[in-house]
Amino acid sequence: MKKKYLLGLSILSLFALVSCNSINNSGNVVDPSNGSDYDYNNQITIEDPEDINVIETNSDFSFTTKDGTFTKTGSIYKITAAGTYTASGKLEGQILVEAGDNDEVVIELNGASISYDQDSPIKVVNADKVEISAKKDTGNTVTDNRSVKTIDVNGIGEGAISAKSDLKLKGSGTLVVVGNYNNGIHTTKDLTIQKLSLKVTGYNVSIKGKNSVTITSGNIQAYAKTGEGIKTEKNDLSSKNKQRGTIEIDGGTLFIDSLRDAVDASYNVVVDQLDAEVSTNITIKTGTNSSFYSKSSFKSQSEKGLKAVNEIIINNGTIIVGASDDAIHANYGSTISSGGKGLGNITINGGLIQIASGDDGLHADNTLTINDGKIVVTGAKEGYEANYVNINGGQSYIYGSDDGINCSKKSFSKCAFTMTGGYLDIAIKNGDTDGIDSNGDFTLSGGTIVTRGSPGKDSSKMSTGLDVDGTCSMTGGTLIAFNGLEKTPSTSNGVLYAGTSQTSSGGFPGGPSGGPGWRPAYGGQSSTTSSYTLEAGNYTLSGEGLNVSFTNDYIYGAFLVYSSSLVSNATYTLSRENTTVFSWTQSSNSVTIS
Repeated sequence: MKKKYLLGLSILSLFALVSCNSINNSGNVVDPSNGSDYDYNNQITIEDPEDINVIETNSDFSFTTKDGTFTKTGSIYKITAAGTYTASGKLEGQILVEAGDNDEVVIELNGASISYDQDSPIKVVNADKVEISAKKDTGNTVTDNRSVKTIDVNGIGEGAISAKSDLKLKGSGTLVVVGNYNNGIHTTKDLTIQKLSLKVTGYNVSIKGKNSVTITSGNIQAYAKTGEGIKTEKNDLSSKNKQRGTIEIDGGTLFIDSLRDAVDASYNVVVDQLDAEVSTNITIKTGTNSSFYSKSSFKSQSEKGLKAVNEIIINNGTIIVGASDDAIHANYGSTISSGGKGLGNITINGGLIQIASGDDGLHADNTLTINDGKIVVTGAKEGYEANYVNINGGQSYIYGSDDGINCSKKSFSKCAFTMTGGYLDIAIKNGDTDGIDSNGDFTLSGGTIVTRGSPGKDSSKMSTGLDVDGTCSMTGGTLIAFNGLEKTPSTSNGVLYAGTSQTSSGGFPGGPSGGPGWRPAYGGQSSTTSSYTLEAGNYTLSGEGLNVSFTNDYIYGAFLVYSSSLVSNATYTLSRENTTVFSWTQSSNSVTIS
């Protein structure tokens, strides 16, 4: 039976995933080019997947091989050479691998139930590579019945499946791993998972490959009661000059429920979809959202969704994150054993990302770059935070309880926001908040921005759609703002603007001191003044060269548009729910309201 968890993050409400593209207030998918009706008051509801059941067997244990060598001492089966070994039935004991340095061992689980209370039920002491395969149409369990680890003990395994070799888990059957001692699956080298229905529970870490973790396909459920969901540890170079520490997810369905970080990479996190026939779907719950959260015992640490010491690169796939800390986070300046410092970069090249965060949505200590994809931040303190924010494409929808986007100077003495293409839609809550807050420069040369200050007709609050401390430049694209800008963009020829404003210290710059009015393209004031209340609803701004649709979930009292698409002597209309709110005729020295 599926269990549902509503993530209690700030003002969020219902959120549903149905496919790619952005999400509307019914949970359906829309394309902003056809009219975005995204509701920023949505909340993410994450459903636990159908359980991969623990299957117990009481049949006698059988362990056979056609090409290998093993010994049996009591309930311990020791593999001593390369080969394929088949286990079935119930074993209260251990499968132990002590093969040669170059040996490759395959362990086939054919309806096996293995448990042990003295050490790891499956333990690899020595081999080159070990593959554990769950045979088709079989259910298999591996259970570590030791008491919870309290001190380090040399010589015993750290997980229910523990290896000191490269480890691959695969097969068309199911495998349930329960790590009551420390970790669920643990290897000191490289870990690969493919084509397997796998459920892993770790008292500490669920799945750990010290050198690397690679997931290419399968249905994986990872539960971490006190630690991380998937974790790497090393970030040096191997003897073959291979960089260690990357977690790569290239396909499969992955559900992670962890008290701490869901994906914690000591080097990079890479999410892709290399096989067109094998989609990549990742769902994450951390911290206070985890089913393991207990208010009485919880100590706030790091409860991020995806975290990397160096870089995070997302090329494809669907990612849903409910995190009490940053949803996606890259560190800058951490020491890398292979040399240098962590870069602190996040790059989004595609995919669908949906976030509810108790802190930041996307946080890059250095540079956040969005080239494509669709990102929906239903709630966060700050939707995007980085020293440098570069948006070149894609679609971003952000609701922030602080700033929608914050370009900070936490890692460097300079910071900047740059947009060359794509679609960006931002709403924020009341307070000392801004849609976009750049503590450095702001440059718009392409794409469309819809940004808002605090909701409400009064725009005198310390809150605007755009706050820039450095240079504010617009040479192309479209900027639509509600309830004020704190700095007038310098514009190139061909960029025109017009808008309504209210008398306030936080309204639009460059206007007269008395009363609301329209600003023509290049200075001066039209003879007509008027006050507007921009009610909540679905809006379309259209006219020659310009057609933008968006949704306001709150009332606003001021509106402005800068755009290189505006044409002199053309008429433009702002409509709500197919009803004209107002229209104007654009010219170089006046704006005439229709």
